[in-house]
Amino acid sequence: MRRLASTLLALGLATGPAAGLVIVDGGVAAAHDVLERTSPAAGTTVDRMPQTVKLTFSEEPLDIGTQVVVSGPGGPVSSGAPKIDGRDVTQAVSPSSPAGDYTVSYRVTSDDGHPVTGTFGFHATVGLDGSTATAGPSVHVSPDSAGADEAKGSPFVPILLTIIGTVVLLAIAGYLLLRGREADQRA
Repeated sequence: MRRLASTLLALGLATGPAAGLVIVDGGVAAAHDVLERTSPAAGTTVDRMPQTVKLTFSEEPLDIGTQVVVSGPGGPVSSGAPKIDGRDVTQAVSPSSPAGDYTVSYRVTSDDGHPVTGTFGFHATVGLDGSTATAGPSVHVSPDSAGADEAKGSPFVPILLTIIGTVVLLAIAGYLLLRGREADQRA
């Protein structure tokens, strides 16, 4: 019976910290900021090119390393540095921005210090310069490329692994307990 108790204690000591690390790691990954919405909305067509592009995040980003690049048919049209106001990051665009497809690439620093990056696109029928574009949008970019990273860092995966590990440990403990009782009865 002492052997069984020693074995169970060793199993618990070996797996306990690992399960704790899995749970903590999943919680940290889920804490990163996420792009919640954009204006103009990702993948949409707007009647007129807006004077600014606005990104709204789930948390207030830090004012370190923030970059927003708005690129159109003629190249980048970002004007000045992006401005952070709470959870919103706003980027002005050049008044000579033509009509057409636009791609917005961003990089912000989340409140936990990790970078959050992504790209989205939209189509402007009329540019700020008065030009028009008759073709529909050809830019179809995911609104948040960080979403793939967040899926890997989902808190449900470590929780599920912890539950499975616990069930396996309980099964092993039950087997060892029954085996120990049989050994005690024979002695």
